[in-house]
Amino acid sequence: MDTATASAPAWLREIDVALAANPQILVTGNLRDLVLVPVPGKAAARPVSVVDALVKQLAAAGHTDVVVTDPVDGARAAIDSGTAATIARTERGDDEGVLDTLTEVIRRVVHSPTPCCLVIDSASRLIPGSDFTDSAVHRLLSTAEKLMVTARRLPVPGPHRTPLYNTVVWLLDRASDLPHWLTGSELARNVSIPAPDMQQRVTMARGLVGALDRAPTRGTPEFTELAQTFAARADGLTLRSMSEINRLAIDRRIPAADIDVAIQTYRVGVPDNPWQSDDLRKRIRAGTALLGERVFGQPAATRKALDILIRAAMGLSGAQTRSSAARPQGVLFFAGPTGVGKTELAKSIAELVFGRDDSFIRFDMSEFTSEHSEARLIGAPPGYTGFGSGGELTNAVRQQPFRLVLFDEIEKAHPRILDKFLQILEDGRLTDGTGGTVYFSETLIVFTSNLGVYRVDARGDRVPVVEPGDYDNVERKIRAAVAEHFTKEIGRPELLNRIGDNIVVFDFVSESVARDLVPKFVRNVVDRVEDQTGVRVEVADQVLEQIVTEALTKLEFGGRGVSNTVESMLVNPLARALFGQPPGAVSGTVSAIDRSAEGWQVTLT
Repeated sequence: MDTATASAPAWLREIDVALAANPQILVTGNLRDLVLVPVPGKAAARPVSVVDALVKQLAAAGHTDVVVTDPVDGARAAIDSGTAATIARTERGDDEGVLDTLTEVIRRVVHSPTPCCLVIDSASRLIPGSDFTDSAVHRLLSTAEKLMVTARRLPVPGPHRTPLYNTVVWLLDRASDLPHWLTGSELARNVSIPAPDMQQRVTMARGLVGALDRAPTRGTPEFTELAQTFAARADGLTLRSMSEINRLAIDRRIPAADIDVAIQTYRVGVPDNPWQSDDLRKRIRAGTALLGERVFGQPAATRKALDILIRAAMGLSGAQTRSSAARPQGVLFFAGPTGVGKTELAKSIAELVFGRDDSFIRFDMSEFTSEHSEARLIGAPPGYTGFGSGGELTNAVRQQPFRLVLFDEIEKAHPRILDKFLQILEDGRLTDGTGGTVYFSETLIVFTSNLGVYRVDARGDRVPVVEPGDYDNVERKIRAAVAEHFTKEIGRPELLNRIGDNIVVFDFVSESVARDLVPKFVRNVVDRVEDQTGVRVEVADQVLEQIVTEALTKLEFGGRGVSNTVESMLVNPLARALFGQPPGAVSGTVSAIDRSAEGWQVTLT
């Protein structure tokens, strides 16, 4: 093996090995990326397309004739000593004859008395929908299979010690785009091009960052550090994407020191970053009061949420890892009893950060209990109804990357659905049903759960596991229940590990909180009545206290139980009373509430 081949990417070296053993090679994976190929006599590597990298590898093996063909431009001689050009001139018919022409090209290449190889680019486009029943398709594939079995090897002047096949290389989106009786043969080699690793990204970055505005001098420690930073922040991106990021930075005059800004702009499509705005920092400084007005009696939860927002605003989310820039800005796992403000706090955080209600999207995970319901999140795969329309989650984040995403009652989701969150939390991205990548690097992810609050006894009844009164005990038991659920019940400890210490346990709604909630809900009712009817209603103190007394009997249902009490004792009877009022009534006081056989009744004076 020569020096150039030895330093080539592993998948190219695998192809070099296969030239003597496999008459046909199926290449899948990262096909549209750039490939760093060594430059003879130099330490640097040059980025080229996959097709060009293959041609160079075949040339390094000693081949002097290589034909490249694709469904758009047909055949061309990539390397020619006379044979390739002759084969490439094979007469091409109309659209219906394209496959027959390719069949003839394959036959001529494999039967060539001189060494010659064929690279079929975009081979998956030849057979839309993997329909192998078409007569022209069947002739093409049957011919390819027969030629694979009957192929002979020829002496090739070069580094190989044995004769080589006149190899046919298929570039495929998926191996399944060809029939199994072709791809499953031991004579066909399956080679996958992986995503670039850290070292490849560093090499690519070194060749790019020197062109950036105010870039450090090449060879200095600052230059090396910049290349390392670019490569680390580009985790999950292709080398081609890195090249486009570099062009974007040059176009928008983004200096080298702000390469993170260029990467973020490339990923989400907009240069503005609300996480770095002064307005957000001002709102966060006032966050304790703002969130406290919306969520009563949960100081630990609001404090933890604000800590994560402060971390994001400072650009320190996941700062302990090199690839942190790709991860979501923050992850919160709200656990605790029902009706204590978990969803309300998530909504309040979204409004605090983004200033808009439409920056909040909620998924009720009780609707995702089946394994196949993941199609709703990321879109249906090829061949299924709805393919191409995308998923609810991926479409929402693609359209508006700066938003809070709430997954309510996460424990009810099918365990296979939870696997999708591993990719979101670790890599900050998700691939939808069409193969497109959606980035979650600018989102806040919030999970809610009722784990550890109740258990089901032998009779099927729900029995409380924790009781109000001792928050430390509540927190300890709920955290233990969350850990047991992910590690033992569903076998997903890695998901719990990615959530980390961001589990926030909410306390039960106490009597004092309920006493604060009732006046708040009553004020909301009074304001709504005035807005809708023009009638100004007052509620007497003794009525307010009566509602509080009733609400305290329903604390097991949290704030939602308090809200339901206000609805049944005040909203419903007040609506009946006002519905019967003659036109012109402008004010009134709810002076009494009484319960009768027909339900609650209000007295308006």
